[in-house]
Amino acid sequence: MKKKLLIVEDNEKLLATMVTLLEDHFEIVTATNGRDGIDRAKLDVPDIIISDIMMPEASGYELVDELKQNKSTRHIPIILLTALGEDERKIEGFNFGADDYIVKPFKFDILLSRINNLLHSREVLRNVYDKSAPIHHEFGVKDPLLSHMEALLVNHFKFRNFSIPEIAEMMNMTPSKLEREIKRLTGMTPIKYLNDFRLTKAKHMLEKGDKSIFEVSYALGFKSMSYFGKAYKEKYGIAPSKTAEI
Repeated sequence: MKKKLLIVEDNEKLLATMVTLLEDHFEIVTATNGRDGIDRAKLDVPDIIISDIMMPEASGYELVDELKQNKSTRHIPIILLTALGEDERKIEGFNFGADDYIVKPFKFDILLSRINNLLHSREVLRNVYDKSAPIHHEFGVKDPLLSHMEALLVNHFKFRNFSIPEIAEMMNMTPSKLEREIKRLTGMTPIKYLNDFRLTKAKHMLEKGDKSIFEVSYALGFKSMSYFGKAYKEKYGIAPSKTAEI
């Protein structure tokens, strides 16, 4: 089954060209202004969106901002079309939550490659962070946002006394934007994601066998042994002591 692609573009000639280029690869849905694009995205929930920035009714930035805050559409990767050299617009778009940029004029093979790469990376992340399966943080593909947040937890906070507002500030984001992005990538809140990260580290340390359960719990900043034991069992289905025995 073809993936559904929404193209939002007010230039009719460019829109027609993109449809012609991409219709053999995707199920195409179109909109000719930003507001119509937002409405179509909410109605059709496409797999990916390509949108121009400067459009009537609502800009590409407004489209990204509204869709990334909507529960039913925030997971959809969005590519913005921008003119050559508009670096300030790129930065602004990323701040709103855009996933990638294509510089106009573009080559078809590059456009298709960028679309497929985004779709593939989303599929990989969905599989890795499927809440019904163990989270393998050593997996080869990881979003830079997740890596940055983990690095702050490890290197700055040393696994303890961390708060999401502090982490968000260090990442130049608001707490609400950080929560929105982490939920988009993993389906979790930032605190749940970081706790899962700590528990994954705990399992590796216990399997290595050179530290006691108390030492592992303390090193990873858990507030009490009982809390650590409960959280560990909820995630892995066994007590920490059972992992240490294996």
